[in-house]
Amino acid sequence: MVDWASARAMLEESVAGVFDVTTCRLVGYKAGQSVNHAEQVDDSRPAFDFPGTIDLQPPADRLTRQPPGDPGAPGATVSYAAVLTAHVGEWPWRPRRGDRVVSGGKSWWIEASERDGSSRPAWYLSEVKHAGG
Repeated sequence: MVDWASARAMLEESVAGVFDVTTCRLVGYKAGQSVNHAEQVDDSRPAFDFPGTIDLQPPADRLTRQPPGDPGAPGATVSYAAVLTAHVGEWPWRPRRGDRVVSGGKSWWIEASERDGSSRPAWYLSEVKHAGG
């Protein structure tokens, strides 16, 4: 009998070994003291390095905004600068919206995520383009 959970775990690790070749650093952020303060690094979630895959300019047909109040109006499609995927099996914590990914001299905001039940979620990213980010 096939142990499907073990087979899937082996497949996910194999995929990570082939595709996750980009060194990335995940930095947790938290809200500032008030709405007038900038976000700040969350020391309770220490930054860590991991191998991942960053695809630039992913197609915009994947995520749509929530349906508008008027059912006759179509929801707007959202596009992002990049999408990150990585095997998260041994990660000390999971990223959330507003955290940063640093790779190749660029810093990216995590704007949204998509999970399918595997150990390889996807995070949609926007590039941080100012000195404060």
